[in-house]
Amino acid sequence: MFWIEDTRIWLHTFIFLQALTGLSRVWCREGEVSAKPGSLGAPYFQDFKSGDVLNVTTQLGSTTYLHCKVNRLGGKTVSWMRRTGEDNPYLLTYGKLIYSSDVRYQIFHEAGHDWKLQIQYTKTSDEGLYECRVSTKNPIVLYTYLKVVVPEIKIMDERNSMVKDQIIYEGGSTIELKCVVNNLVGEQPEYIIWKKGDRMLNYDLERGGISVETNLMATGATSKLKIKGARPMDSGNYTCTMMGMKATTSVELNIQPGKNAQPILDEVGGTSGVTSAGSSSHSQLQYRLTYLTIYLPILALVTLQNLL
Repeated sequence: MFWIEDTRIWLHTFIFLQALTGLSRVWCREGEVSAKPGSLGAPYFQDFKSGDVLNVTTQLGSTTYLHCKVNRLGGKTVSWMRRTGEDNPYLLTYGKLIYSSDVRYQIFHEAGHDWKLQIQYTKTSDEGLYECRVSTKNPIVLYTYLKVVVPEIKIMDERNSMVKDQIIYEGGSTIELKCVVNNLVGEQPEYIIWKKGDRMLNYDLERGGISVETNLMATGATSKLKIKGARPMDSGNYTCTMMGMKATTSVELNIQPGKNAQPILDEVGGTSGVTSAGSSSHSQLQYRLTYLTIYLPILALVTLQNLL
């Protein structure tokens, strides 16, 4: 009788294992992607749901990383795609293989189930929608919209007016130019370099009388170039460059003899042609206004009285 009881126990055990196996097959069946993240065997995105859209902002020319963390991947494959307009997305990576002919793309599988897409030397054309896709029967997709920010850089004179193309100083005056960089994201900028032609001015010892003062911030930077005792040899092309960023601008500096000239302002208030740091332009303007409104009428009145 004992062997009959043992047989019944083994039979019940076998039936239970069969039922459990069948249930696990249902749970693990390929394509059951609508299951909750806690469901057995179903791949899911860490911290996000399928269909979510992430926003990533990067700097022009920098190295950009797009993250895709997938849990319980099993034997499924993660791929990155790029979507442009309403066209079908084109494949960038499949697993650890790179399908794009653009060598700037790399894929890294790191700890924490992160399938990280790297884009080197980011261009404005890289801006757009990217897809991280898991190859289940009904794929799960995490979208990332990449925005590429272009830095703004300009050169200002001592009156904080933007300099366009060319600026003229009187010989012997002190040149004061300021390079302003705005619209930066990500890491703090490294440093700003001033050049005259191919010669760097930041630590110039050849001429003397040159100083550069730079202030770096998280979202921008300013750098002041000061040249004492302007000479004709100081004429030339001056360039301001933000290292590590695609940000550069230049101005043509001309040193001329003669009297101080008043700046010629364009419609938006920028310096269009001539300026001088030998004396205050503002003071000169005040002097001329005073002469025209006070001294000239008095002189005319005195002349008229003498004629009478």
